[in-house]
Amino acid sequence: MKTLKKNADSLFPFSFVYKGSKEPQNELPTHMHDFHEIIYVHKGTGTFFINNTLYDMNQGDVFFVPNDTIHHAVPNQDDLVTSSVVFFSPALIQTIPIDENFSYTFIVEKIKKHKHYKIFLSEEEQEIFEQFLNDIEKELREKQMGSIHAAILITHQILLYLSRLSIKQIDKTFREENLNRFWMNEIFAFIDRNLQGNISLSLLAEKAHVSPAHFSRVFKEVTGIGITVYVNKKRTYKAKELLWKTDYPVSHIAELSGFDSTPHFYRTFKKYIGTTPSSYRKNKKYMLKSTDE
Repeated sequence: MKTLKKNADSLFPFSFVYKGSKEPQNELPTHMHDFHEIIYVHKGTGTFFINNTLYDMNQGDVFFVPNDTIHHAVPNQDDLVTSSVVFFSPALIQTIPIDENFSYTFIVEKIKKHKHYKIFLSEEEQEIFEQFLNDIEKELREKQMGSIHAAILITHQILLYLSRLSIKQIDKTFREENLNRFWMNEIFAFIDRNLQGNISLSLLAEKAHVSPAHFSRVFKEVTGIGITVYVNKKRTYKAKELLWKTDYPVSHIAELSGFDSTPHFYRTFKKYIGTTPSSYRKNKKYMLKSTDE
């Protein structure tokens, strides 16, 4: 399946899906995008892979996927997930200059710090959260003056609500939950630590103590893509970050990201990002400069 590259501009820079449902074969393979994503599960079950960790998906779960975070959903064929999704650009998260120790980026920063992307809601909390979603749907359906602005304001309320919940839940969950109950989680972590090395199917299968055939089948079921494509994407995403966070030469970034040659790096980067490494760096720096001005 061809990878779909999403960006905030294509969503102008806010979009909403209300109570949508997809067959497993219609889900995107492992991917990431430039905008934030909040997913609420109304019903159904499945598995959600987010940044090296597998999570169960159940009614009342909220998943917050920050921008530039690799992820892939796998709904159960016999119990399809129905979910509502809020997509929004980081630029829409406004910090109001008042004397209070709070920012709408709080929940984003906390999730990125702990690398834990799931919040479970009680029945009472589910009712409150679903009302937020109903209000967004009503605004966008009725299309009154300022409806998109109203939907974005409700999204800010959601961010505040999740921030409050995260204080009492994410830290506790992060300490207590057994994140290694899926053996594949250890493999994802190993790949991340060894992107500069030679990562082969036989090596990964050996570490997982399974046959290469079994490993390959399970890996594709979880991520939606094969091991070679997955590793190339992870290396590309690492290079993407280095391009705008450092001034290293492109050839050095190719090496740090684990590519065996600069031409291979150029081809792979353009395939998944849609532009060359040099053009990406130039455009990113221009956008940052424009924002500062």
